[in-house]
Amino acid sequence: MRDSVDDTLGPKDAANRSMIIGQAMDITDPMSWAQAEELLTKAGWTVRDLPRGQVMLDVTDGPELGTLLDSRPASGEEVDGHGMLRAAGGGALDFALAKSVTADVEVEEVMVGFNWTYVRAGPYCGIARSPERGTEGARTARTGMPIAGRPLGALARWLCSLDPLRRSIGLAAVNAFWNRPDGPTAKRKWGLSRFDPPGDGLVIIGGFRAAAARLPNATIVEREPKGDDVPAGRARDALAGTTAIAITAQALMNGSLEPLLARSKHIPIRFLVGPSAPVAEVALNHGPTVIAGLAITDPDAARAFIAESGTMIALDHMIRTLEVER
Repeated sequence: MRDSVDDTLGPKDAANRSMIIGQAMDITDPMSWAQAEELLTKAGWTVRDLPRGQVMLDVTDGPELGTLLDSRPASGEEVDGHGMLRAAGGGALDFALAKSVTADVEVEEVMVGFNWTYVRAGPYCGIARSPERGTEGARTARTGMPIAGRPLGALARWLCSLDPLRRSIGLAAVNAFWNRPDGPTAKRKWGLSRFDPPGDGLVIIGGFRAAAARLPNATIVEREPKGDDVPAGRARDALAGTTAIAITAQALMNGSLEPLLARSKHIPIRFLVGPSAPVAEVALNHGPTVIAGLAITDPDAARAFIAESGTMIALDHMIRTLEVER
């Protein structure tokens, strides 16, 4: 599998989008059509058939994107998952972040922990949320050669995948490059403290239970709702009339961020927050208006924490909070 990135975002005019592997792109994401369709749907895209046999990609409860395929493949046929997404006009944020990592320093270690994924390369150290339990991604992460030893920039290109585990590793590599201890200082210790109680007009995508106690009037949208949470399937209703949306950066890991941002363009404040958030100005060109994340200041302590299945990694002795704003 090639790891370099082509300068174009195409191929919108590809003669046959049903098999994009190896065509016009130096990033490939091979998987079966059945797996690709399942992952796209789970992330918040709608895949629908047109009368002439083409397959269309839309944002669920949102705008139409573009033609995904010229014809529907058999379920077991191999396709280029993220390549199809790019061909239809999506995946721009993933692509921009992957391309922005220019460091060629060798990756020393990749560790996928119970809760966090860890990448270390020379002076760079980054983390991202690990995929949800039960995700069958491990079989797609290995490519016949060790992951360690590759350039950091090459590993960052793994963000251009539909597979959550590859995305987690790629995002941790992106964060290693951008979320450095000397990065842009956050204005507040904790990201959601920018919102004043009681949280009127705020929608929070993801649990953030501690913030919910401080912002009782905020609406929480969750895939696994509890109490008064709004189920993810009813997110469209929750977003109507709101003035700010705070999205867990875990949405970038699992591929659901781009559809969420497409449905929330009308909202003035679009806040990406969490340890997985890449504090990169290039990301501000693709939907978020504010990004709050963290830098690992003690890689050894962070590694031990992750290896011991730690959950709340935002601990003062191993992190520094960062923030960029449009």
